Amino acid sequence: MVLDLSDEKPQLTPLVIGLTRPPMMWGIPLNAFYIIVGVTLIAFLVSSSFWSVLIAPLIYLALFAFCSRDIRILDLAQVVGRRTPRTPNRLFWRTNSYGP
Repeated sequence: MVLDLSDEKPQLTPLVIGLTRPPMMWGIPLNAFYIIVGVTLIAFLVSSSFWSVLIAPLIYLALFAFCSRDIRILDLAQVVGRRTPRTPNRLFWRTNSYGP
């Protein structure tokens, strides 16, 4: 019985990044695209002016920069918002504090 202790790299099957990436439109995740559409529509309904459409490229650039480091940052923020409970002493400490 011979034990091979060589420093060869193991043979790995590459994982295709497209299988793990969320659905995207124009380089941003779909939920970021929905945010752009929603904010633009609300701005249009409030102002009743087509000039409110000019806010969409600004929001797109901000979300593109925000999602460029981590593509799932909006999903993470959504989970934190849903799963982190508000504490009674939030007004005193101006944050959630689970200690006294």
